[in-house]
Amino acid sequence: MPKQVRLRRGTTAQHAAFTGAEGEVTFDTTKKILVLHDGVTPGGKPLEGFLVLSPGNPLSVQTVASTVSITGGDSDSFGLIVSYEARFDSLINAAAGVYPRRIQMQHEEAAYAPSVNLDFNGVAHKRMSLTGNLSLTTTNMDYGKSFLLRIAADGTNRTLSFPVGWKWVGGAMPASILAGKTALLQLRCFGTGDADVVAQWSVQA
Repeated sequence: MPKQVRLRRGTTAQHAAFTGAEGEVTFDTTKKILVLHDGVTPGGKPLEGFLVLSPGNPLSVQTVASTVSITGGDSDSFGLIVSYEARFDSLINAAAGVYPRRIQMQHEEAAYAPSVNLDFNGVAHKRMSLTGNLSLTTTNMDYGKSFLLRIAADGTNRTLSFPVGWKWVGGAMPASILAGKTALLQLRCFGTGDADVVAQWSVQA
């Protein structure tokens, strides 16, 4: 039989009245957690509230039930880097509970073609330089997703076409872009189809 090692243990109430020796580890039988001691703090320091990752399943949702403070980074570097998508449960929570100093989104060039598909599962910030007329389509729309496309025209006026279902705000659907002008196309999804996409067009004066 292998040897069994057992730590001193007690309930949460018993721990509250107990000051363990420096470096001592005990077991809280109420919370089923370990407690670290420093020789001076009554109750010690319970090992609770930590994020425990689920090994073997990187796609599982990990829950943090307490406030998270990230102090890494400085004025020239990031304290938090998200390689893939980040999502808030609601726009209210995002507006009320997240206070970033600076956000930098991944950005990439979209190769020009007469017909280009905007994939909402891909990089959501893109730029495109036109060398001909442009027709856009979209795929993988879903609630809360967004897309930003910068379009730069060459030395010729270019015609534009978009999915019929898009809802345009701030102005009518553009039919063309003038030579040498740059424009921003902003898209936000409120569902899973083209009819759920709200579009806004802003063009260089």
